[in-house]
Amino acid sequence: MPLARADLSVRPARNDDLPGLRCLMETSKRAHLTLDWWTLDDWVSNPAFLVAQSDQRAVGFGIGVRDASPVAWLRALVAEDGLSIGVLLDALLPPMLDALRTQGGPTLACLAWPEWLAEQLPHYGFESMARVVTLCKDDESAPGRNLVTGALVRKAQPGDLEAIVTLDHAAFDVEWWYGPTTFHRMLNTPAHFIVAEQNGALAGYAYGDAPGLQAHISRLAVHPAHQRRGLGAELLGDLIAHFLAQDVTRITVNTQTDNEASLRLYRRWGFAPRGEPVTVWQISLGDPHGRPHATI
Repeated sequence: MPLARADLSVRPARNDDLPGLRCLMETSKRAHLTLDWWTLDDWVSNPAFLVAQSDQRAVGFGIGVRDASPVAWLRALVAEDGLSIGVLLDALLPPMLDALRTQGGPTLACLAWPEWLAEQLPHYGFESMARVVTLCKDDESAPGRNLVTGALVRKAQPGDLEAIVTLDHAAFDVEWWYGPTTFHRMLNTPAHFIVAEQNGALAGYAYGDAPGLQAHISRLAVHPAHQRRGLGAELLGDLIAHFLAQDVTRITVNTQTDNEASLRLYRRWGFAPRGEPVTVWQISLGDPHGRPHATI
């Protein structure tokens, strides 16, 4: 018989849950995961990492996380095959929102790539916050890199961490901020993480990874005081040249559909939209009515 909310109990995740939750992640057909540079182990002490169980068996889990931004993100939602997503959200969302309220911050956001999640969230009080599009470069051409910015582009170092965080928070809206711990993890990955210095000050940074024949640019930022001078193109050109030297055949990047400056930059370098834009959803944590109220 299908499970109802009354059949589920919800509690914070424990270390001894992790093997079973990893197995659930690997076998479930409905696993929303935006873990980035993190693992389940990193969040097991987070009170908004919640497990739903039936008869002492884990049948789903969800993770709400705050980093440097006051905006929390729904990093994971996984349901056992056969468990209704509505039933899981009914059970998990109220205690997750309560846990996140105690941490402060205005909203819980979710970049809902899977349709099965995106179609459910509006029924639970989530509203559209942004639209994100994937851009793709499938050719090996690159414009000539005869830019003269006066910048020194080099690999990021641990000593750059504080300046990178400051730049990140100046360049991005608050909901997209990364924090020191995230950047520390990025520095310790075998990816291409570069910074640009102008007059001895950190003016921009970029990060991309190529685990195989496809590369993905996760981050590119220029401090507002140094924008419109070609520095973004300098950083992007460095990333592209690095990936092409590794025989990468495709490079992707995500950006907001209303970020015209970003879209112009990537189009200049041969990137084109791929697939339909994805909605970023958000729900207020301060609104007492912002609670789950419908099982679909």
